[in-house]
Amino acid sequence: MVIKEGKSSAAALLSLILATAMVTGCTSGKDGQGATDIGGENGGKAVKANEPPQDPIELILYYPFISDWDEDGLNKIMGEPLKKKFPYITPKFIVGGSKPGTSITELIAAGQKIDIMFFSIGATPPTLLDPKMEYDISPLIKKYDYDLSKLEPTTVDMAKQIAKGGMYGLPAYVPPSALYYNKDMFDKFGVTYPKDGMNWDELEELNKKLTRKDGDTQYYGLAMPFGHLALMNARSLNPIDPAAEKAVINTDGWKKFADNFIRYYTIPGYDKTAKALDVGVQNNRFFKDRNTAMFLEITGTHAAQLEGMNFDIATFPVFKDAPSVGPQPYPTYYYITNTSKYKDQSFQVISYFTSEEFQLQKSKEGKMLTILQSKTVKESFGQDVPLFKGKNTKAMLPQKYGPASAVTRYNSIATTEFYNAVIATISGVKDLNTAFRDAEETANQKIQTAKPK
Repeated sequence: MVIKEGKSSAAALLSLILATAMVTGCTSGKDGQGATDIGGENGGKAVKANEPPQDPIELILYYPFISDWDEDGLNKIMGEPLKKKFPYITPKFIVGGSKPGTSITELIAAGQKIDIMFFSIGATPPTLLDPKMEYDISPLIKKYDYDLSKLEPTTVDMAKQIAKGGMYGLPAYVPPSALYYNKDMFDKFGVTYPKDGMNWDELEELNKKLTRKDGDTQYYGLAMPFGHLALMNARSLNPIDPAAEKAVINTDGWKKFADNFIRYYTIPGYDKTAKALDVGVQNNRFFKDRNTAMFLEITGTHAAQLEGMNFDIATFPVFKDAPSVGPQPYPTYYYITNTSKYKDQSFQVISYFTSEEFQLQKSKEGKMLTILQSKTVKESFGQDVPLFKGKNTKAMLPQKYGPASAVTRYNSIATTEFYNAVIATISGVKDLNTAFRDAEETANQKIQTAKPK
């Protein structure tokens, strides 16, 4: 209610104050925000003060990777529940690579308006920051009283680092941080299954027992994606010095971190060529060829590839001196663009996508691992999916995420060179010290090239 200033008697003023208090008491909702008419934007229709206008609109949502989802898939997973929740919003999805002209640079050049973008923290620099599409949603968080404390705190910390204290988006979901294992291989060789809480040394012993040749078939104990391990390292090592904006991977800390899993590939039986160590090849050995017993899963649920496998899940290996700390999260974020005409409505959408209502539904369907602190949602993953029935799905999220490393737009450059250094070391092309010295130099050259001119 708006009170206009003017002359009045004391009695009239007192009556007005009392009347105002009564109206506020009758109409206020959560946090004292009640029904009010937001000007003419909603055609005179009364809506809550903490809700945006509800005129029919179309919102454009962009996701850059066709390898993950197509438009139909996103409509089913996100669009249909969104339309049901907010009938006046019509979502339209654009997926990068789905057809010519759908990269973010091509869309911007063509004048395509985008309201919401979503992708991983690693894809944020090239897809949000480089095209200068970022928008600080801090005022919207305050305006709509959004409770950040319900979110996993490390993912919030990362978002604030990206925005240098502000926030460009809300965390959407995370990939698993877990150890998948093929029970049939363990049974074949009479090896005890992995258990929750294993440390890296215990995992190495399993790797040794399972890496062997049986007849003409070479079996392997473990496969893992090295590059993502660097981004998510539980030691919270910084790949970039944020002040100097330079790579800092040629350090004792990073070399020791690399040595921790390089040792797995030095035992007899492993093909140490760069081709065999490729992440895609390792992935295929576990999911397709099924001649690898364990896989460190940190990029996606890979539900389709697990079909037909007698698998289960154990927690991500920990360091002996930090048994309760897992890897860092690798979150996907929902970002509102600075070009959107519907920022309030877009915030309503991403608020819904991070609500317990939506997250619980998608968790039960096995579509997304939650970024909420809610124990109910965390423990619900895959409940409605036969593939995950009876599986140890609680192991897909760590007991505690590792603290966030410094987040900069150049992290992925440094961790890519870390990956190359690991490959060079295992394959014998370079010794560890030379590999990491060269990797840091190469990363810094690429950073200089990538810096805005």
